[in-house]
This record gives sequence, structure tokens and C-alpha cells, in this order.
Amino acid sequence: MAAMTAETPTHPGSLDRMRDRAISDYLAVSRNAGVYSSTADYLAAEERAWERVEAAMKRSKRVADSALA
Repeated sequence: MAAMTAETPTHPGSLDRMRDRAISDYLAVSRNAGVYSSTADYLAAEERAWERVEAAMKRSKRVADSALA
């Protein structure tokens, strides 16, 4: 999971793909809530997936802001 928050990709296309994948993963967790062994496991997975979405969106914003500077 550390790879998602690493500062490696800076190309806008890479950032878009990273964000899209994080959103897709989050939605997959939400759709498949019933496959987790407990509510706590599901909530933990959802939290991790949401953190990836937030990290990808923040990364995109930082790169966009730096391009404007």
C-alpha cells in the first residue's frame, strides 16, 4: 500500500490512472461488503481504500498546483 502514496508518478496521465484505480478499488470494497468476515474487517478495508482515494487526489492537486506556480 505504500506504493500508492509514494511520490514517484508525476505525469498527469499516471496520476489520473492512480486516482481512477483508487476510486475503483474503493467502490469494489463498498459493493462487496458482504464478503468480509466481520463488519470491523469491512470498515477497516473501506477506511484503507478511502485513504488511497484521498492520497491520490491530494497528489494530483499538488502536481497541478506546482505546474501553475
